[in-house]
Amino acid sequence: RAKMPCGHAIGPESLTAYCRSLLTAGKYEFRCPHVDPTYCGRLWEFYTIKKLAVLTKEEKKEFETKLAENYLFKGVKIQECPRCQSYCERKDSKSVRVICPICTRQKEELYEFCWFCLKTWLTNTTHDCGNHGCSGEDPRIRLLRNAPKKSIVEVPNCPSVRSCPKCGLLIEHIKACKQMVCLCGQKFCFICLK
Repeated sequence: RAKMPCGHAIGPESLTAYCRSLLTAGKYEFRCPHVDPTYCGRLWEFYTIKKLAVLTKEEKKEFETKLAENYLFKGVKIQECPRCQSYCERKDSKSVRVICPICTRQKEELYEFCWFCLKTWLTNTTHDCGNHGCSGEDPRIRLLRNAPKKSIVEVPNCPSVRSCPKCGLLIEHIKACKQMVCLCGQKFCFICLK
């Protein structure tokens, strides 16, 4: 077992699996998940994880790439241009119309795409991209709205997926307990979100 900087221990294979699950969930930080009786949540630096986890050379590269992508997409609110794959930031967080400066400069004409469907912007409006099938909303909102209902500790019709009240990470309810601890450390009730 590897002893982490916070003093808690974890097996190398478990550390690798835990970090992979965080990266898959879109995280760009690794925090200690230990709860006894309170959540540790101490930040684990990636160089420590590279030393203590069982990672092949390819996995190290994969983890580094995913960390960078997650930071860009979630931490800085950036999308990848569908045409040139450069990273583009929204000038206004309320606008879904994004300008790609690279494509615009290269083609010498304005290139815009939709923040949600990632297709070329087709209309003159600021709120509707004109692409068939684009709902004009964050896909996570649609997933939350359409999540199947279930009973949780005898409370009927609870959504099976919720968004963390602090960081927005989507969490699926699997076991009977209604108390959640998000990867960001936020504790909340899955039923009432308090």
